[in-house]
Amino acid sequence: MEKAHHVEDVHRNSKDVREPFVPLVIIQFASSTKQAAITWMIAKLQASRHEGGAELTVQTMVMPHSDENKEDENSMETMLYIGANTNRLLLAAEMMEMKKLHVDGHMREVVIHDLQSFQGSDDLSTFFTKGEKQKILLHEIEGVRAEPLDTNIPGYEQIKLYPGKSILKKYLSRGLVLQFYPLHDEEEIKRLGDEWYQYQKVFSEQPLDKIRNYFGEKIAIYFAFLGIYTVALFPPALIGIIYLVTFWKSVYREAIFAVFNLIWSTLLLEAWKRYSSELSYKWGTLNSSSALKIDEPRADYSGDLGRNPVTGNPEPVYPKWKRSCRFYLVSVPIISICLIVAFVVMLLYFWMQAWADSVYHSSGERWLYLPILYTPTIVYSVAIFLMNTVYRMIAKELNDFENHRLESSHENHFILKLVLFDFVNCFMSLFYVAFYLQDRTLLRSHLACLLITSQLIGQVQEAMVPYFFFKRRETQLAEAMKKSDNLKQLDGRAEIDKTIQKQAVLEGTMSVYEGTMDDYLELFLQFGYVFLFSSAFPLAALWALLNNVTEIRTDAFKMCRVYQRPFCESASNIGAWQVAFEVIGLISVITNTALIGMDPTVQKLLPSDMSAVNIVLIFVIVEHVVLAIKGAVAYFIPDMPKWVQIELAREDYQSKQALQKERLQAANRKRQELHEISRPRMSSRSTEI
Repeated sequence: MEKAHHVEDVHRNSKDVREPFVPLVIIQFASSTKQAAITWMIAKLQASRHEGGAELTVQTMVMPHSDENKEDENSMETMLYIGANTNRLLLAAEMMEMKKLHVDGHMREVVIHDLQSFQGSDDLSTFFTKGEKQKILLHEIEGVRAEPLDTNIPGYEQIKLYPGKSILKKYLSRGLVLQFYPLHDEEEIKRLGDEWYQYQKVFSEQPLDKIRNYFGEKIAIYFAFLGIYTVALFPPALIGIIYLVTFWKSVYREAIFAVFNLIWSTLLLEAWKRYSSELSYKWGTLNSSSALKIDEPRADYSGDLGRNPVTGNPEPVYPKWKRSCRFYLVSVPIISICLIVAFVVMLLYFWMQAWADSVYHSSGERWLYLPILYTPTIVYSVAIFLMNTVYRMIAKELNDFENHRLESSHENHFILKLVLFDFVNCFMSLFYVAFYLQDRTLLRSHLACLLITSQLIGQVQEAMVPYFFFKRRETQLAEAMKKSDNLKQLDGRAEIDKTIQKQAVLEGTMSVYEGTMDDYLELFLQFGYVFLFSSAFPLAALWALLNNVTEIRTDAFKMCRVYQRPFCESASNIGAWQVAFEVIGLISVITNTALIGMDPTVQKLLPSDMSAVNIVLIFVIVEHVVLAIKGAVAYFIPDMPKWVQIELAREDYQSKQALQKERLQAANRKRQELHEISRPRMSSRSTEI
């Protein structure tokens, strides 16, 4: 109740505060969007929170549409420049439980009545970073949902609205809104880029704190993981090089390398958990186990309008049994069909490879037929890439169709779908060669070709294509200048700076960053190529290392110069990807133990009269020993450093002390009030006597 009173005070005072309008977020409508729908959206954004609006500041700009194929030459594109005053941002930050640095050195939730206790609160205009302001606006805009009386979008009787559905998401899904993006900070992004992706900074440490401040914790956590994983590839890559240049050819070296890799991968993942807990604690995203957090539903979550049983706030309600039916009756069958298709494509590849082998070996001059020998593997690598791309679109549609309530659940189910298919699609052929054909030479060449081809395709896709997009920006800049010159402001309030107008138009032409999902998936597949069959191809770590050194800088370049600025998102770790990497580590123990056990040299070391069952038992025991070592390493390395545990315990203790102090003060105030009430009565009794 106390928070609500402070919130209302800020709400009343905000109307009396005049601040310069600073656009933070852009909404661009399609030229064909009807004016009634645009006006209604603007009204919703400007309406008070009590009326179901976002209570934001909106400036409207229009410009002629440049598409010559449009029949209406007078069609206009409308762009909304959206901002909020400081009090509105403070109000939303408190309701979102956003954390900022306290004077005691800890990250604490913003509390308006104790604002002076936060660092930087002496200047409220700079108290929030631009990224934090945009994050708040995203939350508030997506939080504008359809009311029971909002049956359809004005001007579009066929586009029905359901109570509790995010209005912005409906506009985006129906193409009424083309884009919704935050604006870059030109000076800050230039400073970050100079420190991050320049070639002279290749071997420098990434500026993670600055990345976090600009792009948010989720993207910063990805680059932190990419960095520590890349550094961890140095030892196995060095061993692979040593094995390459030496003449020691023995199954023992493969066994030693495999065991080292298996233990090293465990150390890597355990070290990462400790490092991520340090980062997330420093950034204020590490949730205490004692804290009960009530997550809000996703903006895309749909259902009948009901109330949250804990908070009592209105929100969509969707039965769990319907979601289960969609998953088991629709998603599972479609995913199964996709897996069968991937298996059939793999069989076709091996048929093509057998044909290429026969042509190569039957030819007189084999060097002429050498391209034919490797063509099936290259074609299959490209096919894997294409199937992964198509399946990703299918998985996204299925995941949206399942209608998960929480963002975490939605993301975890999507990761599960991607990992399941990509594991089968990318690694099934390796299992087929290793354990069905039992051809170690073919396994080595096939693994090398898949790894190198996939990385080359990835580099072309992630480095060369963005470079050409960047060069094309010169033409886009000229077009943006022409379009921005035609911008007209509809309302007569504060004029928007011409530089910001041009910036908004230019950034509208930039590529959209789709999130870290594809980046993690690429690392997951690479991790599998490196560790699943490490005994067969020791140089895999070297190829992965060379790729990742370039990957860090190309990804940084894209984030700073090619993509639109993404909204900041909170994260404390890599989420379900941690489990995915750990599962690969466990499977690696089985695959490498089996590979070594099937080696003819190892078979000769065993007694000739030993039965097959006993041989299998021996290697199962060896496998369990390695698993036990991995488990012991993981067990004895705490997931969280001691100092972080102490700080969390101290914060919990201080919170309890503060609560106890507040209760004691409330009790004293109550006692004082009772004393004041009883005093007149005592006085009156004395008078009567």
